[in-house]
Amino acid sequence: MAKKKSSKKRNNAKKQTPTANPKPQETASATRTAVKSKKTARADLKAREARMKQIRIIGIVVLLVGGFVGLAMFRNAGAVATSDLVESFGPTIDGSKDAPVILVEYGDLACSACRQWHNLGIKEQLKQQYGDQVAFEFKHFPVVTANSPRGAEAAQCAHEQGMFWEYHDYIFENLETYPAFTSDRVKEIATAVGVDREAFDTCVDSGKYRTFVTDAIRDAQSAGARGTPTFFVNGRQVSFSFEAMSAAIEEELN
Repeated sequence: MAKKKSSKKRNNAKKQTPTANPKPQETASATRTAVKSKKTARADLKAREARMKQIRIIGIVVLLVGGFVGLAMFRNAGAVATSDLVESFGPTIDGSKDAPVILVEYGDLACSACRQWHNLGIKEQLKQQYGDQVAFEFKHFPVVTANSPRGAEAAQCAHEQGMFWEYHDYIFENLETYPAFTSDRVKEIATAVGVDREAFDTCVDSGKYRTFVTDAIRDAQSAGARGTPTFFVNGRQVSFSFEAMSAAIEEELN
C-alpha cells in the first residue's frame, strides 16, 4: 500500500509541473529581433565596404593627379616663356610685318584641310596680285592629332634657324595625310629640309616650345578659331576661298 501511495504522489507531482513553452508573441518578437539584427549587420557591412571603396578611389585619384602634375612639370622643365621666344625670334610671317594687310592662318601641320588650302596655291595668287601689301602669318592651332603639338614645337625650332616656311611647306607638299610627328619623324623632316640638326635636336629635346604651343592653342580659341584652318584678314574672319580673301583685302586697302 505504501508503494502505491508514493507512486501516486510522484504522478501528481509530474502533472503539477508546468511545461515552459514560450508564448507566440514572444517567439515572433524574438524572430523579428534576430532578423533586424542580421539586416543591421548587413547594412553596417555594406556601409563599411562603401567607405573603403571611397577611400580607395580617393587614393587612386590623388595618385593620378600627382602623377599628371609631376609629368607635366617634368615635360615642361625646359620650357621657355612665350613672350621671350617671340621677342627673340619674332612671329612666323611670310612678308613684312609692317604690311598694311596681314592674313593670319590658324592651322595645324597635321591638318588635311590646311594641306589642301596650301596646295591650291591661293597664297601664291594673293602674293602675285598684292605683292608686299599683304603678309601671311601662320599661327599654330595643333589640335587635329595627339602628336600635332610636337609638330608645332619642331616647326618653331626650325623657325629659330629662319626655316619655318621651308619646314611648313615640306610637310604639306611631301608627307602623307595626318603625319605622325614622333620625335624621330620631326628630326627626319629637319634633315630633309636642311636645318642644322645639332641645334634643332637640342631645341626639340629640351621642350622649350611646349608652353609656347599651349599658349598658341588658347590664343587661337580666344581669337575665335574653332577648327583648322581658320583665316583672318586684319582681325576679321574670312572664308578660305581666293575670292573671299581678295575681297577682304581690297576692303582693307581702299
